[in-house]
Amino acid sequence: MEQPELGKKILELRKANGLTQEELVARCNINVRTIQRIEAGEVTPRSHTVRSIFAALEIDLDQLQARAALPNPSKEKSQWLLMAFISGLIYFILAFWEAYMDYELSTSPSLSVSAWQYTMVKISILVCYSLFMLGFHQMGRIWENNWIKPASLLAIAGIVICIAADLYLFYNMDTDPLPLMAAQAILFGSIYMIFGFGLYRYKKEFGNMAIGAGIAVMITGLLFMSVVLALLGLLFLATSEILLLFILYSAYSKLKP
Repeated sequence: MEQPELGKKILELRKANGLTQEELVARCNINVRTIQRIEAGEVTPRSHTVRSIFAALEIDLDQLQARAALPNPSKEKSQWLLMAFISGLIYFILAFWEAYMDYELSTSPSLSVSAWQYTMVKISILVCYSLFMLGFHQMGRIWENNWIKPASLLAIAGIVICIAADLYLFYNMDTDPLPLMAAQAILFGSIYMIFGFGLYRYKKEFGNMAIGAGIAVMITGLLFMSVVLALLGLLFLATSEILLLFILYSAYSKLKP
């Protein structure tokens, strides 16, 4: 905290505690003139002096600094994150339907799934996933994170490519799907490695949840990039996305006015 904000905060807390400058001085062994100059913003005290003053005021300086580091609450920002959270929840549910349809098509290519149904589910997933990732892009702007911002946009570009490839394979059943599926796995695996590292960098803001999510997403990325372990990667993906939903809701809670 810089001057003159520091002095104003000390003055505010001293009065809230019902203390005079002389009473505060008696508690922290600093002369009255020094306290007067600090409160007036005329001097910037050393860190040990600041800690002595806040200890005398019975205030945890580390917690105060952590609260000060939070972005200003904003109704617009919080509503955007809430919309992204809801979109992510819808995407997560739709993904199971998508997996079921893809399984049906792989085991019975006789089109047991209607074309309109398959197309609508894929487009819905595209829209919901894109809004989900835009929530993380917004988080990257709020809590400066230069890994999450590009990674979230790359994830949106990746889902556009993958959905287009899925629809192409659906309407061209005679095409060998393996090369396209391998390319999809490598593409998303690469993006998730960047995205996972960006999540890990949120450990200060979101603690162990960000660390766990970052590691889970990076493992998912590695499994996808191996191609042969991509199916195992889907299990890690489900776990990762649950953690992503928790992080997004936590971010929304921090920004609620």
